[in-house]
Amino acid sequence: MAREIGTWWIKDGIDGRRIEAQGFGEILNLVSGFAWTEDHGDNNVLEKDFVETASYVEKVDNPDAVMMSSHGNPNGFSVSDGSISTSDTIRFGKSDLEIFATHACKLLEHTSSNSVGRWIPAFDRLHYMCGFHNSSYSGGGQNQRGSYFAMYGAALHYLTFGIFPQYTVRSAWKKANQLVEGSSVEWAYLRCTGKTSSGNTADTYNEKLMKSEPSDPTNDRSFWTAHGSC
Repeated sequence: MAREIGTWWIKDGIDGRRIEAQGFGEILNLVSGFAWTEDHGDNNVLEKDFVETASYVEKVDNPDAVMMSSHGNPNGFSVSDGSISTSDTIRFGKSDLEIFATHACKLLEHTSSNSVGRWIPAFDRLHYMCGFHNSSYSGGGQNQRGSYFAMYGAALHYLTFGIFPQYTVRSAWKKANQLVEGSSVEWAYLRCTGKTSSGNTADTYNEKLMKSEPSDPTNDRSFWTAHGSC
């Protein structure tokens, strides 16, 4: 079964936000073993697709990896009918989602007064949340962010039959943003590591976006974060 890819985007007057997100899906869709199955924009970016809702299956959990373009702040990000915040009931990965990446500003801000640990409750079986420690930009040269993330994370490796090295998830996110942002912008990630339900190691530090399903860290979990200059 193919690894499924999802894209969500709210343009808010800047078409680059759509291009960023869809680029992630378009590039991975070129690779056998991946399929771009979800694409939702503007008014179709709905709160119920991210937050647990009675008698409804959140669409964000259908894919294995998601790229989202929206506004954000340290405690949430925008959707067409409101916002998603750390106070909502979010269970990313309860079905399938392993990687959630977004350029929403400051979503992963980590300071002494506001720990990025506020997002830990959103991790069910999610492996990585990729975002930014401070403000990021769009529409001024950032259009290829999603494409670069897909390329370095998987596509270049598979399309060259292994000649091009495959970056880890964290390194691909860092590389993609170094290529499109200025040095004042700081990429960031929050990741979960641990053991599987059967007790096997599920270390995500060197995890890559492979064609096969990775092991989920569901037991003995710990959470790690990093951020740095683009």
